[in-house]
Amino acid sequence: MTTPNLMTPQLPWDAADPYPFYEARRRDGDVVWDDTAQAWLILGYHAAREVLSGLHWTSDPRANTAAVGATEFFNSAFVEASMLFTDGPTHDRLRGAVRDVFGRSFINQLSDGIESICHDTVSAIAADQSVDAMSQIALPLPIAVIGAWLGLDADQCAALREYSPTIIRILGGFADLEELEHGIGAAAALLTQMLPAAADRRAHPRDDLLSFIAADPSLTLDEVVINAILIAVAGHETTANLLGASLIRLLTPSSDGTCLADGINPADPVVLTELLRLDSPVQAAGRTATADQTIAGIDIRCGETVLACVAAANRDPAVYAESDQFRPGRPGPAPLTFGHGVHFCLGAPLARLETTAALRHILRRRPVLVGTPIWRETPAIRGPLTVPITFGT
Repeated sequence: MTTPNLMTPQLPWDAADPYPFYEARRRDGDVVWDDTAQAWLILGYHAAREVLSGLHWTSDPRANTAAVGATEFFNSAFVEASMLFTDGPTHDRLRGAVRDVFGRSFINQLSDGIESICHDTVSAIAADQSVDAMSQIALPLPIAVIGAWLGLDADQCAALREYSPTIIRILGGFADLEELEHGIGAAAALLTQMLPAAADRRAHPRDDLLSFIAADPSLTLDEVVINAILIAVAGHETTANLLGASLIRLLTPSSDGTCLADGINPADPVVLTELLRLDSPVQAAGRTATADQTIAGIDIRCGETVLACVAAANRDPAVYAESDQFRPGRPGPAPLTFGHGVHFCLGAPLARLETTAALRHILRRRPVLVGTPIWRETPAIRGPLTVPITFGT
């Protein structure tokens, strides 16, 4: 292991296709040091789950001694008041403000509204017309869902779509200084725009999620808006990327000309579970050790940072046989796509409901890939930039 450089580390894998990198590094073990990331890469399923669920780890990026050059950007309200980057009582307080409404039974009550949005979004596209599924379906659909739930107006939804691609780059805690500066600036702009709405909801509550969060007296208005932004940005970006990646996987013809979409039922939960395992939008979750410990036989010192590479863990060949193959209903533990432990993704039930509904409406119209998809250059959050398709009917 080398001495960390006084700069923000970089993620070392190819954003479009990270899996060859993971497999090459896995030959050296489930836990390996990476000079580019200035972090330990946790590649094995059980090791990653241990990190995500264990004690003596923090998700606060300011604890990363290899990222001291980014301290001024991390010391922003967006980091200090976000449930994503906090731990302990602060995290419990912030997460507790919205935990109940993200339960599966509550989310299922949104089903009719999500079905309506999916129908309207997909049916608006004419048959035999080449469209980009990302810009026409995958991105606007989850923005419409979360915008309606939060009670955002058209201008606020437009701002969310404008600023989200910049904000999402910093949510993994691993971004270069320029990305951090732009991301914090975008978050501040969105915060400024939404603060008046949060203040109004606190004084005059409505029947929406923003009012529900604002009604919690334990939260400051900054905390209300910052976590509403986190829910909106992380929720719709990861759902859009999962939907886009799923379409690529399901619609790409095999050597005999058939597609996976021809033989699956998108409403079957095991189909989405397998898509989540193979095409995790979140590639890795950063943690910093708060005490010396040993993971998979490797000693990690207090203050050192690890990347729990959930996308690699989900393809651990010791856990999943033929791990790179699409096998719905395969035996094995649940994938780590939504994380594990206290930071398990709150929006998992909503993402599942949205993606399942969207795939059902899309595949019903017999889509065909009509060009080569382009992947985004964002190694922390993997997803397509464009997915060109046409609908048959």
